Amino acid sequence: MLSATERSAALPGAPPLKRKIAAILAADVAGYSRLVALDEEGTLRSLAAAREIFDGLVQRAGGRIFNTAGDSVMCEFDSAVEAVRVAIDIQDSLAAAASGTDPARRIAFRIGITIGDVVERGDDLLGDGVNIAARLEGLAPAGGICISRSVHEAVANKIPVEFQDIGARRLKNLPQPIHAFVLSRSPEPLRAGEPIVADPRRERTAEPEEGARHGRIRLLAALGLLLAAGAAAVPGVPMMMRAYRDWSAAETAAPATPPSNLADATPVEVVPAPKQAEAPKHAARTQPAARTPARPPEKAAEKAPDRPAQAEDRKEAAPAVRPMPVAEAAAAFAGLAREGVIAEAKTLPELYHNARFHEARGDRGAALRAYATAAPAAGEAVDLPIRYATLMRSTLGAEAARRSLQELARQNGSRSVALVAAMQAEGADRRARLEALAGDNPDFLPAAYFLAEALMEKRQGGPTLTDRRLAFAALDRFLEGAESGALAPLFIDRTFLEGWVEAARTRRAEIEGYFAGASVRPGASFVRTEASWIARVTLPEPATQVGLRIGEAGEQAPVTSTPARPASSFELALPASLGRTTLYVTYRDLSGREAGPFPLSFDPGSALVSAARETLERNPESWVSFRPDLPDILSYAQLVANRCAIRQALIGFGDEAPSQPLPIPACQPGSPGAAPDMRSVLALPDGTESVQVKLAYQDGTESAVRTFRRP
Repeated sequence: MLSATERSAALPGAPPLKRKIAAILAADVAGYSRLVALDEEGTLRSLAAAREIFDGLVQRAGGRIFNTAGDSVMCEFDSAVEAVRVAIDIQDSLAAAASGTDPARRIAFRIGITIGDVVERGDDLLGDGVNIAARLEGLAPAGGICISRSVHEAVANKIPVEFQDIGARRLKNLPQPIHAFVLSRSPEPLRAGEPIVADPRRERTAEPEEGARHGRIRLLAALGLLLAAGAAAVPGVPMMMRAYRDWSAAETAAPATPPSNLADATPVEVVPAPKQAEAPKHAARTQPAARTPARPPEKAAEKAPDRPAQAEDRKEAAPAVRPMPVAEAAAAFAGLAREGVIAEAKTLPELYHNARFHEARGDRGAALRAYATAAPAAGEAVDLPIRYATLMRSTLGAEAARRSLQELARQNGSRSVALVAAMQAEGADRRARLEALAGDNPDFLPAAYFLAEALMEKRQGGPTLTDRRLAFAALDRFLEGAESGALAPLFIDRTFLEGWVEAARTRRAEIEGYFAGASVRPGASFVRTEASWIARVTLPEPATQVGLRIGEAGEQAPVTSTPARPASSFELALPASLGRTTLYVTYRDLSGREAGPFPLSFDPGSALVSAARETLERNPESWVSFRPDLPDILSYAQLVANRCAIRQALIGFGDEAPSQPLPIPACQPGSPGAAPDMRSVLALPDGTESVQVKLAYQDGTESAVRTFRRP
């Protein structure tokens, strides 16, 4: 049945309907009316800036904006993968652009994406695909993305992001429920079992602590199953239990914070899952994802406390997982991409697949069980322990992840596990561990990737220029390894590697752009005094210490002025008799690293000319002056004091162009600023009210003509 808009397009005289399948992206600013009420002009400026970023990303990806109204945008893409990638880029770019603004006044889009049938009407699109995308946008959190099942299936294993299954939802004016997924870029996944959009009937009666209490029960039950199955020998599990007690105490001490992902979305009805008969024991070992019951994530998490440990739990938790070559595991894992939960997971790829499946559905307990069982057999694979540590850290805290990875490292002594264990440290300690690991294993390229990431972290005094140079070199090695195929044998899930490679290319391009547009080398200017040369060294970044060596193996020049705090300019004294040579500048940056040496050429003749010319061009109004006490006299003492830069000075009186030379004495290199014996004054013709002066410099260039009037 056609909608009203489609029927109007089909009226006599209207152009014929043209249908097609397209990926539709709908976006709308969260809380736009509130933002306008707070500051209308500021909000409109912010929206215009956000739209410039938004529109540019859509255009570069080959998408098309086919409708806009106020703060909403509708876009069309040929590919669901491109639509989701652009949505991620939009949210990341807008978050970065707004990082320094007041959160209460920040522009944040909600984005909904689906694949569907649409009808073309001129440049506009109509139909179910447009309507569903607009409704999904309403489910997305501010700054987040909500996608339909069709999009989820299209992008699975193609984009390295986490999908949170929120089940089937009844949406306004749509006859059938839509199964939706929230695409979260947050490092803190939702707690297992917490509904993303709350059922309003339960929300009115639930106590604030109830969600946290049920979450603890579900996670404890999941870990209990693992221990009941004899999993005490599995590395990380005893640590998980000890960490759980700490986490439980912390959760009890403070009320649980409700999830923020969809806090301001319109509550909608959760469609209950249809009942299914339990599969017989001789049924196939895998369940296709398409047959997984459509139910809220919390239902899956609540299954654990209600039943004893089954055989499949014991087998999944069994410690005796056969290690296999990473390439073999990767091929088997890729073959499971479209499967649901493996009922009797025994192999490394099956356990890894189950961990990813449970994690995507928000069932942290089941995901941790599968990860903990698979990790000891992962060998040199780097992606599995990274994901295990990330989930452990977000669920039980940083300390639990550190202890679990230390214990795992004793069982699986691979460089990959050592790398992930080093990543659990903080700040300077983490950078130091990664530098040591990368230095000891120059061929282990994942260490180079994480070292670059640590070097580029924003912190006080960083990243410094040396940090950026080291990060660029590390990313260069990593990308060379990716292109040569040296990295692939370290990844079971090759989509994880694809995400790394894309991120490394982006980061390397950012560093390259920074060096192309920034001053990255020290500079110096030189001033001659009666006793010495003074080198004024300007650094490209703040430093705590600076040194200047004269010649290849010469003496260090003493620092004549050292600021109390880190600074980017210093003065150093050089011998008055110093001839042409090369000076070498070193400095210690805010991270404590020594940068340099940077060569600087020193030519006393050129230095005299440059210093004098700089003074003249900085103060042109003082070249000449009328003497109030002697009305017929013009003083040009400033030109004489900086005569080393001047080849000739010309003067004109009144409206005459400069044509008469001013008498300028010769430069004295030993005392260039000393006053000569001659007087630096000129007798003026009667009635002179103004003069015009033009300089010819030693390098052959000329100044502009400057006019000086009697005050």
